[in-house]
Amino acid sequence: MLPGLGRDRDGIAGAGRMTSLHTLLLAPFETLAFMRSALVACLALALANGAVGTLLVLRHMSVEGDVLGHAVMPGAAIGFLYAGPSPTWLSLGGLGSGLAVAALAGIFAAERARKDAGLVAFYLIALSLGVVLVIWRGSNVDVVRVLFGTVLAIDHGAVLQIAAASTVIVLTIAALYRPLAVGAFDPSFLRVVSRRAPYDAVFVALVVLALVASFQAFGTLLAVGPLLLPAAAARCWGLRVAPSMALATVFGCIASVSGLLASYHANLPSGPAIVLAGGIIYLVSVIITGTLHRLIGEEVK
Repeated sequence: MLPGLGRDRDGIAGAGRMTSLHTLLLAPFETLAFMRSALVACLALALANGAVGTLLVLRHMSVEGDVLGHAVMPGAAIGFLYAGPSPTWLSLGGLGSGLAVAALAGIFAAERARKDAGLVAFYLIALSLGVVLVIWRGSNVDVVRVLFGTVLAIDHGAVLQIAAASTVIVLTIAALYRPLAVGAFDPSFLRVVSRRAPYDAVFVALVVLALVASFQAFGTLLAVGPLLLPAAAARCWGLRVAPSMALATVFGCIASVSGLLASYHANLPSGPAIVLAGGIIYLVSVIITGTLHRLIGEEVK
């Protein structure tokens, strides 16, 4: 073998691997503007969802979050009737109906059985009414768009709206972190010491705002996925509130990037791919932490 031939082959192989990794991981975002817009929107959502989702999981309000996600549907449909597929009017309508349903659901909070029945009723009514209203003005394609979102069709205006909503959510949670965290563990104590400050109402409003922001990318059926799955995965690791928020944000970013890449390379729908990536992260977290707990328990015995 000629001197240096082995090194040249290794160098060529290494350059080929680097080119393959670049093509796999970076090229879609470098060459396609819509992929960059989708990435920025998903990362902004991950930042807000990491904080809100962690508090939602700690409060055992996952079902309520799912219902509020579907409560966005009628208002978004009314916005669609008024202005067509305008992100601004869809968001304003969804925000209004989400807050209205949250207020109505609070009426049933005194009695658990009535609360559960009320949440199911609101879930079914909101979803059905939204579909009927969209079909009335639009088509089946519009229904699919409202239900499942269009991550890859997000424009700069929608990105700015998502970024603004995420900024408001993060700043509000940072300003009210202590009472919101205390309310997640001991809501009765918070009501006693807070002198009737409406922290619960503020938190519900933040949940609705996060769902409305996610609605533009993931639709009403999938918006709750990026909100809950990274947060549930982070809680598996037994961290405190602030580290759980940070880890949930990291998991959300990983799910966003991997889901977008999978949708690009495998020609998959982008929203479901991102939610599926979040589900895989959750399952992996459950398996790893469950295995570690069993090993630690065996060592203690």
